[in-house]
Amino acid sequence: MNKPLSDKEKLISMLTEIYDQLEDLEVVLEASFSDLRKSLDQEEQDKIRESKQKLFGIQQTMDKVNSFSNLELAGEPYNLNWAFNCR
Repeated sequence: MNKPLSDKEKLISMLTEIYDQLEDLEVVLEASFSDLRKSLDQEEQDKIRESKQKLFGIQQTMDKVNSFSNLELAGEPYNLNWAFNCR
């Protein structure tokens, strides 16, 4: 009867070791995924910032075009080359 108890103890010891390894793996994975989330968040923020800058540039160009279109409607001549070089 002593031998089956010894086998059970070995099995419990092995399972405990596996459990400890899984806990260590969980900590490593958590840190790894945390870093990955931060990296992905930074990439998305950079994309949003770049898109915002592009939209701002387009808006400025459209404002210039609209202001010169308004001048033309008012009967004042304008030069498109000058308008686009005034950035």
